[in-house]
Amino acid sequence: MINLCQSEELGLSCFGCCGNSYKGKKRILRDIRKNTLEWKNKKSTPKFMKRSLNLHDSGVCFNVIYKDEKFYCPGHPEINSGRDFRNLDKDCERQFECKTHFIFNKWDKEKQEKFIEFIKSKKLDSYAYSIKMDNGSLMKDFEKKK
Repeated sequence: MINLCQSEELGLSCFGCCGNSYKGKKRILRDIRKNTLEWKNKKSTPKFMKRSLNLHDSGVCFNVIYKDEKFYCPGHPEINSGRDFRNLDKDCERQFECKTHFIFNKWDKEKQEKFIEFIKSKKLDSYAYSIKMDNGSLMKDFEKKK
Protein backbone atom coordinates (compact mmCIF):
# COMPACT_ATOMS: atom_id res chain seq x y z
CA MET A 1 0.00 0.00 0.00
CA ILE A 2 1.29 3.44 -0.94
CA ASN A 3 1.43 5.98 1.88
CA LEU A 4 0.74 9.46 0.51
CA CYS A 5 1.38 11.10 3.88
CA GLN A 6 5.05 10.14 4.12
CA SER A 7 5.98 8.98 0.64
CA GLU A 8 9.49 7.64 0.13
CA GLU A 9 8.77 7.22 -3.58
CA LEU A 10 7.77 10.85 -3.99
CA GLY A 11 10.29 12.16 -1.49
CA LEU A 12 7.45 14.20 0.04
CA SER A 13 5.74 14.49 3.39
CA CYS A 14 2.36 16.02 4.15
CA PHE A 15 1.03 18.10 7.05
CA GLY A 16 -2.29 18.82 5.32
CA CYS A 17 -4.48 17.14 7.92
CA CYS A 18 -2.59 18.78 10.82
CA GLY A 19 -4.54 22.01 10.88
CA ASN A 20 -7.08 23.95 8.89
CA SER A 21 -7.79 27.36 7.40
CA TYR A 22 -4.12 27.76 6.51
CA LYS A 23 -2.92 31.36 6.22
CA GLY A 24 0.15 31.82 4.06
CA LYS A 25 3.34 29.91 3.49
CA LYS A 26 5.61 32.25 5.49
CA ARG A 27 3.35 32.14 8.55
CA ILE A 28 2.93 28.36 8.41
CA LEU A 29 6.64 27.67 7.96
CA ARG A 30 7.52 30.16 10.71
CA ASP A 31 5.19 28.34 13.11
CA ILE A 32 6.56 24.93 12.14
CA ARG A 33 10.11 26.25 12.75
CA LYS A 34 8.98 27.38 16.24
CA ASN A 35 7.50 23.94 16.89
CA THR A 36 10.71 22.27 15.71
CA LEU A 37 12.85 24.39 18.04
CA GLU A 38 10.55 23.55 20.94
CA TRP A 39 10.75 19.87 19.99
CA LYS A 40 14.55 19.99 20.03
CA ASN A 41 14.40 21.39 23.59
CA LYS A 42 11.69 18.98 24.77
CA LYS A 43 11.86 17.18 28.08
CA SER A 44 9.56 14.39 26.89
CA THR A 45 7.16 13.59 24.06
CA PRO A 46 4.10 13.75 26.35
CA LYS A 47 5.10 17.20 27.65
CA PHE A 48 5.65 18.43 24.10
CA MET A 49 2.27 17.11 22.94
CA LYS A 50 0.43 18.73 25.88
CA ARG A 51 1.94 22.21 25.64
CA SER A 52 -0.95 23.63 23.61
CA LEU A 53 -4.38 22.42 22.60
CA ASN A 54 -4.88 25.06 19.92
CA LEU A 55 -3.72 25.75 16.40
CA HIS A 56 -1.27 28.52 15.56
CA ASP A 57 -2.82 31.62 13.96
CA SER A 58 -1.41 30.28 10.67
CA GLY A 59 -3.77 27.31 10.98
CA VAL A 60 -1.09 24.67 11.60
CA CYS A 61 -0.99 22.42 14.66
CA PHE A 62 1.46 23.21 17.49
CA ASN A 63 2.85 19.68 17.13
CA VAL A 64 3.93 19.63 13.46
CA ILE A 65 7.71 19.71 13.13
CA TYR A 66 10.23 19.59 10.28
CA LYS A 67 13.07 17.14 10.71
CA ASP A 68 15.20 15.14 8.28
CA GLU A 69 13.57 17.08 5.43
CA LYS A 70 10.08 15.87 6.40
CA PHE A 71 7.02 17.34 8.09
CA TYR A 72 5.54 15.10 10.75
CA CYS A 73 3.98 14.81 14.17
CA PRO A 74 6.37 13.54 16.85
CA GLY A 75 3.39 12.04 18.68
CA HIS A 76 2.48 9.76 15.76
CA PRO A 77 2.70 6.01 16.47
CA GLU A 78 4.94 5.45 13.43
CA ILE A 79 7.56 7.60 15.17
CA ASN A 80 7.11 5.99 18.58
CA SER A 81 7.23 2.23 17.96
CA GLY A 82 3.44 2.01 17.87
CA ARG A 83 2.72 4.22 20.89
CA ASP A 84 0.33 7.05 20.03
CA PHE A 85 0.88 10.31 21.92
CA ARG A 86 -1.51 12.31 19.71
CA ASN A 87 -4.32 11.56 22.16
CA LEU A 88 -2.63 13.99 24.58
CA ASP A 89 -3.71 16.83 22.28
CA LYS A 90 -7.48 16.90 22.67
CA ASP A 91 -7.93 18.82 19.40
CA CYS A 92 -5.99 16.27 17.32
CA GLU A 93 -8.29 14.62 14.80
CA ARG A 94 -6.33 11.35 14.68
CA GLN A 95 -8.89 9.55 12.56
CA PHE A 96 -9.17 12.31 9.96
CA GLU A 97 -8.26 11.36 6.41
CA CYS A 98 -8.22 13.98 3.68
CA LYS A 99 -10.51 13.43 0.72
CA THR A 100 -7.54 12.94 -1.62
CA HIS A 101 -6.08 10.16 0.53
CA PHE A 102 -9.50 8.55 1.01
CA ILE A 103 -10.29 8.44 -2.73
CA PHE A 104 -6.75 7.35 -3.63
CA ASN A 105 -7.09 4.30 -1.36
CA LYS A 106 -10.26 3.25 -3.21
CA TRP A 107 -8.53 3.20 -6.62
CA ASP A 108 -6.95 0.15 -8.21
CA LYS A 109 -3.15 -0.10 -8.25
CA GLU A 110 -2.87 1.07 -11.87
CA LYS A 111 -4.74 4.32 -11.23
CA GLN A 112 -2.78 4.90 -8.03
CA GLU A 113 0.50 4.56 -9.96
CA LYS A 114 -0.73 7.05 -12.56
CA PHE A 115 -1.56 9.51 -9.80
CA ILE A 116 1.91 9.06 -8.30
CA GLU A 117 3.49 9.73 -11.72
CA PHE A 118 1.25 12.80 -12.09
CA ILE A 119 2.45 14.12 -8.72
CA LYS A 120 6.08 13.49 -9.68
CA SER A 121 5.57 15.51 -12.87
CA LYS A 122 4.48 18.51 -10.77
CA LYS A 123 7.89 18.71 -9.02
CA LEU A 124 6.34 19.96 -5.78
CA ASP A 125 8.04 20.64 -2.49
CA SER A 126 6.45 19.20 0.66
CA TYR A 127 4.78 22.51 1.52
CA ALA A 128 2.94 22.77 -1.83
CA TYR A 129 2.19 19.05 -1.73
CA SER A 130 0.61 19.38 1.73
CA ILE A 131 -1.61 22.30 0.76
CA LYS A 132 -2.69 20.70 -2.54
CA MET A 133 -3.41 17.35 -0.89
CA ASP A 134 -5.47 19.06 1.80
CA ASN A 135 -7.50 21.28 -0.52
CA GLY A 136 -7.99 18.53 -3.11
CA SER A 137 -6.50 20.47 -6.02
CA LEU A 138 -4.02 17.70 -6.95
CA MET A 139 -6.87 15.23 -7.26
CA LYS A 140 -8.97 17.68 -9.28
CA ASP A 141 -6.10 18.41 -11.69
CA PHE A 142 -5.39 14.71 -12.12
CA GLU A 143 -9.03 13.88 -12.82
CA LYS A 144 -9.29 16.82 -15.25
CA LYS A 145 -6.21 15.64 -17.13
CA LYS A 146 -7.70 12.17 -17.63
